Amino acid sequence: NFGRRSPGLGGQYCKPNDTIASKGELGSVLIRLMMVINDMSLAMDAQRRWTEDAGAARKHRERGAKIYFIRLQVSHIYEAMKIVMEIRDSPELRKAVERSDPFTKKGFEALLAFIGSPEFEKVMGRLRNNLTFHYDPKTIERALASLVAKHPDAIGSISLGDEPHNWFFEPGDMVSDRAAVREIFKVPEDADVNEETDKIVMRLHHIVQMFGGFAGSLIWQNSK
Repeated sequence: NFGRRSPGLGGQYCKPNDTIASKGELGSVLIRLMMVINDMSLAMDAQRRWTEDAGAARKHRERGAKIYFIRLQVSHIYEAMKIVMEIRDSPELRKAVERSDPFTKKGFEALLAFIGSPEFEKVMGRLRNNLTFHYDPKTIERALASLVAKHPDAIGSISLGDEPHNWFFEPGDMVSDRAAVREIFKVPEDADVNEETDKIVMRLHHIVQMFGGFAGSLIWQNSK
């Protein structure tokens, strides 16, 4: 699992100037996978601190922070999947996977299967492109109109403060939630929103963990 060491793994050192650079095409892939893992580990740690360790002063931002860091993780993995496709399309890079242990090979095949699934672009891709790294106007306009139509009397707080987390515009969270739930996740109006959203988020989180396991193992086995 992402964030947990595999049995028997401890620590080791590698030299970027020869151990990795000497591997040519694979060396670039290993460094980029390291960059993804570094970014992802910070995003996952931040999510935990906001949801498990947050005190009363941050409680009003807890839900928004949880959703934000999930969106961030999913978006990073969407970009990182391009590395998986690069490995898939290169006979030389595929050799590195083929000589790896069964865990690494199984993870690679599972990631390829997900890339071929509808969720990759329709859910993960849209989260990345429309709500996390960009703010798509059409998606937001539809979500705003849908929110007003369904909840015409909805009220959201707006606050400014001395601390960054107290700069909070709740209508933004309300509309982005609506965009994710109705526009991207396609949860029907009569369904249990929390239950259906949690199912989708858990599937995506499983992909995040799967990528972390695959990338970490491939790096470990090729950086000695």
